Amino acid sequence: MTTLKGHQLLPYLPRIRKDTPGFLLDCARRYGDWVHFDMGVTQAFFINHPDAVRHILQENHRHYTKDTLQYRTLALITGQGLLTADGEMWLEHRRLLQPAFARPHLMALDEVVLPVVERMLQRWEHLVARQAVVDVDHEMLETALEVVGLALFGLDLSREAPQLVRAVLTALDYVIYRAQNLVVPPLNWPTPRNRAFKRALGELERAVDAILDTQRDKDARGENLLSLLVQAEQAGRMSRQQVRDELVTMIVAGHETVATALTWTWYLLTQHPEVEAALLDEIDTVLDGRPPTREDLPKLTTTAHVFAEALRLYPPAWLITRRAIAEDVWMGHPIPPGALIIMSPYVLHRHPAFWDEPEAFRPERFADEKARTYHRFAYIPFGGGPRLCIGNHFALVEAQLILSRVLQRFRLVFAGAGPVQAEPLVTLRPKGGMPMRLIAREGR
Repeated sequence: MTTLKGHQLLPYLPRIRKDTPGFLLDCARRYGDWVHFDMGVTQAFFINHPDAVRHILQENHRHYTKDTLQYRTLALITGQGLLTADGEMWLEHRRLLQPAFARPHLMALDEVVLPVVERMLQRWEHLVARQAVVDVDHEMLETALEVVGLALFGLDLSREAPQLVRAVLTALDYVIYRAQNLVVPPLNWPTPRNRAFKRALGELERAVDAILDTQRDKDARGENLLSLLVQAEQAGRMSRQQVRDELVTMIVAGHETVATALTWTWYLLTQHPEVEAALLDEIDTVLDGRPPTREDLPKLTTTAHVFAEALRLYPPAWLITRRAIAEDVWMGHPIPPGALIIMSPYVLHRHPAFWDEPEAFRPERFADEKARTYHRFAYIPFGGGPRLCIGNHFALVEAQLILSRVLQRFRLVFAGAGPVQAEPLVTLRPKGGMPMRLIAREGR
């Protein structure tokens, strides 16, 4: 284990703020899989070995909490929803909401996703004629938000999607601002940034109120997420504030992560035409021009591998943190109470001991016979252990459907001036968006 003292970290502070994933990647390459940041009162450990990650997230997860700066600042938006909550409350809410993500709902997801995608594709048809450049990042955000509305709430959010997307991004940007700056004005000060954040929260609160008002006019029975939340509130198992927190969590995390992963997938395909060609061949062969259905997904293996590899290189949730509740030891390394644990899927997914050519885009590495050889905790785009993302399978099915349907109708060509920079915000987002030109596929 290498220890870096506070004064040794001072020269790196500008880079830590602007390029945290790059800094952590350099630390792993230079100092190994276990780096101790000794900052006096604060003790932090950056771990980058799958065995250690498994120990923290799964084997000894009860010794660790989400009471970290990362999740405390995120809770300014989501409150104590599944993403930020801890302990018995998290466990109870997880069990309450799990049926909304059960296999029967996933099997019917094509009935929700495809109509949303069709609306987007119809809009794109008009843009092709004008040879317009489209910000695919924004398109994926709106589309994924509409999917969340229909699949989890049973509501059409197509009219609200543009302003909700703006509100979510404004709120998330504020979270990063607070996390990156040691001294910030109190939230009740009327600074431009504080006012913008409060307006964004107001948009989210109004959306939640509208969603709940709509549900009150319906029979609350059912197993979509909104019905389960209303039933829990009526039974006294959740408070109104807890229902609000879970709804906001699903609005924010339920669309932003999968949308960002899809955006990076489109970018990677434009940079690797041979992969795009293989993907188009699979889609044309399997689907033969008809829209994909849930029965087609097991045959769209290249589509699944492409998305899995995009998640490896650009995991939206690029940073995971925990705080030690009690003293712990791993492989002779003592972890004192209160220590901050830092893990980065972005770095872990590039570990040369577990990935051949870790910087290369090679979807074939996820072919079944190869995927089984990888360490389970060397690939954690959805986290791991009991806190594994509740919507992981939902996201994978949604992504396969969107990718295959879009590629039946269009090819996307990057229209930017140079390589896209990954910006480490709450998720790993493309800086400046993702400008692309749409090319209609002849006869498709």
